[in-house]
Amino acid sequence: MTRDDIPLDAMAEVLEFQRGLWSTEGLHPSPVLRSEGGEHLGISLTSADWHVRLTVELHRSGWAQLFFSSPTHTAEEPRRIRSVEAWTALLDEAAARASRLRLLPARLLARTCTTGWLDWIHGELWLLPDALIRVRSGLMDSVVNSASGSGVSARDPYQVIPFDVESIRSAHRTNKVLPLAELSSARLHGGLTTSGMTATMRDGTHHKLLWLSTEPAGRLLRDRLLPVLGQRLTH
Repeated sequence: MTRDDIPLDAMAEVLEFQRGLWSTEGLHPSPVLRSEGGEHLGISLTSADWHVRLTVELHRSGWAQLFFSSPTHTAEEPRRIRSVEAWTALLDEAAARASRLRLLPARLLARTCTTGWLDWIHGELWLLPDALIRVRSGLMDSVVNSASGSGVSARDPYQVIPFDVESIRSAHRTNKVLPLAELSSARLHGGLTTSGMTATMRDGTHHKLLWLSTEPAGRLLRDRLLPVLGQRLTH
């Protein structure tokens, strides 16, 4: 054990305690698993009400891995753990996320998506089977995109991504989840350098999305939204 290693035995005690709590809540945890060399521990967790299986693994170095698995796909998220308190919080967070999360096919429409002219930080715009989501990236991604002109090509394939409405919306105020069934109307517009969409929801709220015109978002959104909105889509 090095100076930077975490106390894995203490983490295992926390996991055993959490396993008991999950069982009383009607969830189905596996036994706590330890690797032969004692470098890893882990557990799997399922529920009849969940769409995914959760597997949590922790290495002595302090790196944890969350695996959210469906029968056909797995999403993986790395996390850094430095204390027993952080490990306890991660277990609570992971179980809460697994109860909400679905793995869905999605198409990346744009990497340069912003939420208006005063929003300078790019984000990714994804089209899911029944929703449009915008997830903020970061300053460095925005700089790289602007300097290189990099973006999405029309040939970019579908990917399976973890979809959790609460996590997306709470991560940043400019993130958006727009269910297609709740769209009242939308207008797509294209320009020489910038294109975008304005949308009105059934509850009266309005949303604006902008992206570089070199990305295929406008055409792909038109093809998807026409069957949903008909004449309520202006393009």
